[in-house]
Amino acid sequence: MNQMWFQVLATMIVGSMIKYLFYNSLAWVVIDLAVLGVAYLLLRRDPFIDMKRSMIFLGGLTAVNVLVDLGIMNGMIGNLALLALLAYMMFGRNYNNRRRR
Repeated sequence: MNQMWFQVLATMIVGSMIKYLFYNSLAWVVIDLAVLGVAYLLLRRDPFIDMKRSMIFLGGLTAVNVLVDLGIMNGMIGNLALLALLAYMMFGRNYNNRRRR
């Protein structure tokens, strides 16, 4: 795994720990959006990372986190949605490598 992705993962873990300090769900949403912004800034520095796919993945993670934080989505369904997002990113269509006819 690229060192840049370890930094993004560390940012996400620190953001999760900060969320335990607050009781307000609106603060949790702000923290999630701040983590997404920091992840964007970190990923933007590496020229070898596909920003479009990375931001789609991280945006999906943030959207599911926000829905779970606000109580719109149950935690178990949120975990299933995250697994579905991960499966889509791993096994979904890869438009960059498809065969041209």
